[in-house]
Amino acid sequence: MTKIHVIGIGYKPFDERTKEIISKSEIILASHRLFDVFIRYEEFGIVKDKVMVIDNVNETISYMKSAISTRQPVMISLLASGDPMFFGIGRRIINEFGKERVEILPDLSSIQIAFSRIKEPWDDALLISLHGGPEPTKRRKLTYKLKDIPLLLKKYKKIAILTDKENNPSEIAKVLHSSLFTRHLRLTMYVCERLGYPDEKIIEANPGDSATMSFADPNVVIIIQKS
Repeated sequence: MTKIHVIGIGYKPFDERTKEIISKSEIILASHRLFDVFIRYEEFGIVKDKVMVIDNVNETISYMKSAISTRQPVMISLLASGDPMFFGIGRRIINEFGKERVEILPDLSSIQIAFSRIKEPWDDALLISLHGGPEPTKRRKLTYKLKDIPLLLKKYKKIAILTDKENNPSEIAKVLHSSLFTRHLRLTMYVCERLGYPDEKIIEANPGDSATMSFADPNVVIIIQKS
C-alpha cells in the first residue's frame, strides 16, 4: 500500500526517522514557499531531484491520487508548515486518504514558536485561525471572523491568531482600536513575522500603532490583555 508521510518543516532539523523517510520517498511534494524552506535543510541536496512543486492544494491532492492509482506502491512525502495537525493540511490529507495510509511527522507549530519568542506561557491562551487558505478565490469557512475578536477578549486575556494576507495584523489592530469594548483595554499586540526564516522579526506595539503599520508574511499575532 502506498504510504503518505506529511512532514512538518520550518523550525528544527529532521529526526532520524524523518531523514529515513525523506531519503526513501519516491515523490516529495511542496509549495513554493516550503520549497524555499526545504532548501535550507541538509537533506535537500540528496533528494532535490525528487521534489515536485505544486502550490494549489486541490492539484496536490489530485496528483497524489493519480500516483496512488497508476503506480506500484510508492512512498510519498508531503511537506507541510510546522505542525500539519494544527489548522494545517494534515486534516485534509487524512480525510482524503484515510488514517491507515497516512503518517504525520510534525515540526513545532508557529504558535508554539511565537510564544517562546515573546517568553509568555500559552497554556491559558485561546488559539484561533483567521487563515482562509492558500487560494484567495476558495477561502475556507472559519470558526471566527475579525469582528469576533473584541468579544473573545471579554473571556480570554490572551489570544493567538494565525493570519493571512486578508486577515492581517493591521486589520486585526483596526478592529481592536475601533471597538468600544477593546479601545480602553490595556492591550499589547505581538506580530511575529517570518518565524524560522533568517529575517525573523518580533514587533510589539499597541493596536493603535499596529493599525498604521505593514507586516511581512507569513506572521502570527498574539494579543495580551494586561490587568
